[in-house]
Amino acid sequence: MRVPPVLSPEAPEYLGPYRVLGVLGQGGMGIVYRGEHVDTGEAAAVKTVRATSRAMLATIRREIHALSRVRHPGIIRVVAQGVADGLPWYAMPLLPGPTLRDSVSPQWFEPTAGVGLGPLERTETMPALAPPGPERSRGPSPRPPSTAASSGSALLLLRRLCAPLAFLHGCGLVHRDLKPENVVIHEDGRPILVDLGIAALSGGAEGREELTAEGGVMGTVAYMAPEQIRGELVDARADLYALGCILYEAVTGRPPFTGDQARSVLHQHLHDAPVAPSRRAGGVPEALDTLILRLLEKRPQDRLGYAEDVAAVLGTLELPDAREDGPAPRPYLYRPVFSGREEALAVLARSVERVHAGQWGGLVLIRGESGVGKTRLALEVTRLAAQRGLLVLTGQCVGLGVGEAAEPGPSTAPLHPLRPLLLAVADLARAGGEAETQRLLGARAAVLAAYEPALGGLAGPGEPPAPPELPPDAARARVIDSVRQTLFALAASTPLVLLLDDLQWMDELSLSVLETLAEEPLARPQVLVVGTYRSEETPPVLETLARAPGVTVIPLGRLDGDSVGSMVSGMLALRAPPVGVLDVLVRQSDGNPFFVAEYLRAAISEGMLTRDPRGRWHFDERGTAPDSLAALPLPRTLAELIDRRLSRLDGTGHALVAWGSVLGREFDAELLLADTGHSEGALLGAMEALRVRNILEEAGAGRLRFGHDKLRETAYERIPVARRRALHQRAGELLEARHGEAADLLPVLAHHFARGEVHDKASHYFVQAARRARAAYANGEAIAFYGSALTEGQALLASGDDPGRHDALGALQEELGDVLALAGRQAEARAAYQQALMRASGASLGRARLLRKEGKTRETHHQHDEALASYAAAERALEASQEGRAEGWWHEWLQLQVDRVSVHYFAARQEEMEDLVRRVQPVVEQRGAPVQRASFFQALVQKNLRAERYRTSSETVEHARASLRAREEVGEPGAIASARFALGAVLLWHDAFGEALDVLTEALRAAERTGDLPIQARCLTYLAMLHRRRRMPEPTRQWSNQGLEVATSARMADYAGAAQANLAWVALRRGDLGHAERQGLAALDAWKPLSLVYPFQWTALLPLACIEQRRGRHAEAVARLHAALDPKQQRLPDALGACFARCVETLEHGPTAHLGDLLQRALTEAEREGFL
Repeated sequence: MRVPPVLSPEAPEYLGPYRVLGVLGQGGMGIVYRGEHVDTGEAAAVKTVRATSRAMLATIRREIHALSRVRHPGIIRVVAQGVADGLPWYAMPLLPGPTLRDSVSPQWFEPTAGVGLGPLERTETMPALAPPGPERSRGPSPRPPSTAASSGSALLLLRRLCAPLAFLHGCGLVHRDLKPENVVIHEDGRPILVDLGIAALSGGAEGREELTAEGGVMGTVAYMAPEQIRGELVDARADLYALGCILYEAVTGRPPFTGDQARSVLHQHLHDAPVAPSRRAGGVPEALDTLILRLLEKRPQDRLGYAEDVAAVLGTLELPDAREDGPAPRPYLYRPVFSGREEALAVLARSVERVHAGQWGGLVLIRGESGVGKTRLALEVTRLAAQRGLLVLTGQCVGLGVGEAAEPGPSTAPLHPLRPLLLAVADLARAGGEAETQRLLGARAAVLAAYEPALGGLAGPGEPPAPPELPPDAARARVIDSVRQTLFALAASTPLVLLLDDLQWMDELSLSVLETLAEEPLARPQVLVVGTYRSEETPPVLETLARAPGVTVIPLGRLDGDSVGSMVSGMLALRAPPVGVLDVLVRQSDGNPFFVAEYLRAAISEGMLTRDPRGRWHFDERGTAPDSLAALPLPRTLAELIDRRLSRLDGTGHALVAWGSVLGREFDAELLLADTGHSEGALLGAMEALRVRNILEEAGAGRLRFGHDKLRETAYERIPVARRRALHQRAGELLEARHGEAADLLPVLAHHFARGEVHDKASHYFVQAARRARAAYANGEAIAFYGSALTEGQALLASGDDPGRHDALGALQEELGDVLALAGRQAEARAAYQQALMRASGASLGRARLLRKEGKTRETHHQHDEALASYAAAERALEASQEGRAEGWWHEWLQLQVDRVSVHYFAARQEEMEDLVRRVQPVVEQRGAPVQRASFFQALVQKNLRAERYRTSSETVEHARASLRAREEVGEPGAIASARFALGAVLLWHDAFGEALDVLTEALRAAERTGDLPIQARCLTYLAMLHRRRRMPEPTRQWSNQGLEVATSARMADYAGAAQANLAWVALRRGDLGHAERQGLAALDAWKPLSLVYPFQWTALLPLACIEQRRGRHAEAVARLHAALDPKQQRLPDALGACFARCVETLEHGPTAHLGDLLQRALTEAEREGFL
């Protein structure tokens, strides 16, 4: 710190009680000022830390508080802290002594540029720093000392430095910038660690890994460990690597790696083996040589694990006695090394390599019980992907509640786990300008802005335009496809891996996106999607996804004995586990990695697992042998272990853990500090103790989470029921006061008030959550939330607090029925409508509406008579109502008649339908609103299509035109596109090919603008059919390929089959009979499971018949023609149908001698008519 004390005009005059006198230094994280205490005159270094957000400010304050609690004579003290103008600061004594570099001969410690790379941008989307190229330039080396003995004074200082370093690590902290300049020599010769400004909280053996691609790179190039350079999570062994670099420099006069360019030095740290110190300096003892080289190992697990062990080796050298000052360090465990999952990792590695090669990586699901290491395996994928330079995005799914009573539905907004993807796209679009925004998003930005607000501003200032309205099913498909296409657009320029944790809690809409990725997309994007989920909490929809043909499932079982041994060795930083320990741990843990970690942690907490001065671990039970772990008085189940550990917390710790378990798996740290009756200092101290004990950990963005779900579950179950209820109520009130009715928090507010038995608020928020989920097309969540709202409403009604609740419950039952019907759950919808009818008045418009809706649920199940009976009851209710025949009455009456027409249509009751149409049409034309006229004329089109078997008349064409005109009066783009498609299809079946081409093309463009996938799929299908009828193979191929992609994305099996059928015809025209047969059979297979028969199966049957005829299999060919004559299929032209019928009759009744000729003539006629 040799910067002259020059103050800028923007410098503060005071920071807390310190008067600012000058600048000592500055960097990317903040500025260090020379300060003077206004009361005592004591000089101090006052450091400010830049905080870019409120969440980051809270995190930094917790880190400063953690540093302030470190009390060791060899570690600089934080003597004061605070926040000034939103900027956190902390003060440390201004030590006057020289640094380690100053205190020994300059020829040994050459000044090393503090090349701080600075933190990479704090974002999940930033890939780890790519390894630099091998080119490097080495500068001249400083002159080394003649013998290692001449470095003795430095070695003695470094030996003494091990004590404060060990203490720091025992506090769960890592310095991350250990270098000679950051060690000040006190006047009594004691080395003091300073500049802890980039110290990182280190969880040690984390209970649950954090699935994140985030990594900050900071430090000084000459002393940075490989894992630190790569931006990976670091632990104490990163500091020990830096200590190895300093030892190397003390012995040889130079760091182990040097060069003119920082990237060259970084490359050497990552890839080059250091030259042994004994080859650079004479007289280096073998023990010292071995120690330094081991500290410089590339892999953390290959280094010594504890600073005390370094001191012990240095103590064997002929050095003066080192006085050990300060408290003993707390023993700690390391994050276990990855082991026992080689086969699973190999599967994932192959998928990563496919993406790296520009191919589709697939959808891979990792399944296993809680604590078995699913997230740990996924973290290995991030490492592999980073090594290949791939973009890694991560998302978390979060569930509500604990245990069997947990509420249904996720606790976050629809598409929450995919928001990191959308945020990454928003950042890239904003940085890339208009052209990149169009490439990545286009019109999809308006669709997805409702789920990620950051996308809203990309369309320019002001509110983003709302996407055009579509029918619910089409709108939902549009959202799903928008996410899918955005993912593919991003991958087109940036191969990526998407990691999603805890799929058992994934929202319905996000799961639907995954379902579209279950089969390899035709575009073959450079994407790998990896998800993890608990085997013991798998919902049916996830089980179905896991069984899909294109999904790879990796089941994770428990670890075997060797793998447990590797895990224990890694956690204890040993090359082999202690004698007698492994068998007991294998038996007690049953191979569950989390249990192993908890057992070791409990043993340390109980004082039974200790390290002796020689670095050996001992299980100590009042002098028993080291193999007596089985006899230790520790619990034998995981729940008992956790309960035992929680019981050792003090009162403040207990209160925080209980409060946190109520708040959820992850929560705002500021909320944890709210309203607990303790001072902020006491709370911060308790939070730090919980972090060191691995109970809580940082989750980023100012949030905390439990080290593992089991910790939270156990803590929650320990809370007395009455206290738990009060805490939930308080949580709801705090969230409500802080955030109001924020949309993303509606399920959380409902959950807390429900658990707090505040029934009115719980019902209110469940209703709001249900309506929001419905608006977001998350029908499953909406149904669950409506059900919970009704439960809370019933409780409120039972209490007698709200007499008006009866009518409100009826309205909720109707809303629930509407969503159930929309989701295809007609029997449940009918039950909901019947419940609502029980609360409706005897003769009213509302009762009529409910009866009509009940009838609609029966129509969908083809219960035609029952549906008509419901419609009759609805009409009686209308006739008897006292509300007058106003607009609403006529609207309901007309809708009822349109629904009746639909029943007659599907029941094939032609006469009843004709009679009803004659009676209703004048009323529709006189009183019907445009939307009703449109529906009515569309019903007439459907009526005629059944009667005409898709060989449409001029009357049908006119009905389609009338429906389109009415839709245009309404002005809804989505409905207009649908009506225009219907007209185009009717024109195609009327053989008006020219006009059909224009209308279908316009409908397709409109559907693309609105994002209506079903209409796009239909338009593409019939455009392909149109060009096929015109005998144009190449346009048919192009339209069919597009149609197949869209229909697959929209999960429309009938239209995917149609595309395959048309591609079969294209292959037949090319002479590729094998491919034509495969595509034709695939089309028939796609149509078989459909509840409604697809009426254009001639598109596949005729190419297959032609193939059979060319192979001389006449009977099989005629069977295909016979199927095309089925009454449920499109009526073929009369001459063509007659040719087919003659072939069938000849095969069945003979003579068959001329069957081949008849068959040839029939196929020739089909080709002439444009059907083959």
